[in-house]
Amino acid sequence: MKQRGFRFLWTGQSVANLGDVLYIVGLMSYLYRFTGSAVLMAFVPFFSTASRFLSALVAPVFLEWMGLKRSLVVSQVGKTVLLLVFFLLHFFSLDGERLETVFTTVILVSFFDGWATPARGALVPLLVTREKLIATNSFLSLMDQSISMGSWALGGIIAARFGNNLLIALSLILCGAAALLMMLICVTEVRNRKQQAQSKQSKWTVMKKGWITIWRVPALRTIFITESINALADVVWIAAIIYVFVAQALHVDASWWGYINFSFFAGLLLTSCYGMRWGTRLKKHASSTAVWGLLLACMITLFFAMNSMPWAALVLSILYGAAVQFKSIIFLTVEQNSVCAEQLANVFAAQDAVQSILFGIGSLIFGTLADLFGIRSVFFLSALLLFLAFFLLLVYRKQIVIKKQVSD
Repeated sequence: MKQRGFRFLWTGQSVANLGDVLYIVGLMSYLYRFTGSAVLMAFVPFFSTASRFLSALVAPVFLEWMGLKRSLVVSQVGKTVLLLVFFLLHFFSLDGERLETVFTTVILVSFFDGWATPARGALVPLLVTREKLIATNSFLSLMDQSISMGSWALGGIIAARFGNNLLIALSLILCGAAALLMMLICVTEVRNRKQQAQSKQSKWTVMKKGWITIWRVPALRTIFITESINALADVVWIAAIIYVFVAQALHVDASWWGYINFSFFAGLLLTSCYGMRWGTRLKKHASSTAVWGLLLACMITLFFAMNSMPWAALVLSILYGAAVQFKSIIFLTVEQNSVCAEQLANVFAAQDAVQSILFGIGSLIFGTLADLFGIRSVFFLSALLLFLAFFLLLVYRKQIVIKKQVSD
């Protein structure tokens, strides 16, 4: 039964991820078609990030009220309804002057996503055994990254050949299919008397639960601080920064921007495959793998900042993707083994809130620094932040242990 539930979870999430990318490409295509403004296009990720931040703050309230599976279903159904309304307005009457409808859709869809992500992460330990968590997390990451690699290219091809109407229609169909798959997930969410009493607490108390859990559990606290620093450091690998680096530091055409992005995802995929095949080995050496993987990421970023050879940049991108993925898989597995599923969802929501706001702030800061001091300077800063995260993790490495899964 659990295996069947997990099959519906990863299939539904994969379909939903594909739909999300096509929807974003469709909106971008629409905005550029009717406005030709890069600034207006940039507002799409801005509003999306801001909405996810607010959603993650209140996510514990929804998760407490609806439970994990129902939260996923409601999130996906809500997105489907929103895309249907947008498609009807866009197909029949929307014009270039009604941009508020576009941004309203972005904000609301992102708000639904804000509690879907922590719900999925918390559902995984309920659907697989403790021994298979590393392999499972590696598999889910493999699926996510594979879709990320292919769906953006697919969306661009569809937009160029058939226009944004087909993209929105396809994303609507995919979101609807994902909602149906989420409904088919079979999972038992046990709520004991203590948890039932907690459900009667005030909304403010419920919203604080994830933050309190992070503070009280040493492993979660260490991971939270480390990942917050990483969230800032990883800003240099966003498309806009890499695009400028390709032009100003490597002195090659824009096609290398795509090659570097592909290489980064290839590194992620290689580590995910390794985790699926040798998850037991990773479990035994979880602490050392996370620590030295972070140091490797720091050194690679430093070499990347000083590099001027395009082919070397591809190799470094693959290595960086592999290094950070080792750390991410281990951190996720440690978190899933540290607290019960209901608390875990609140922990993920708190993390998403902080990382969303740090991503938005970091993008502005790093973009400004790149203009003022040159594109290489932001990679040096990123390497410094990664070294800080490495030092912190080295000091508290004994807390990064994959132990017996906490029961409800």
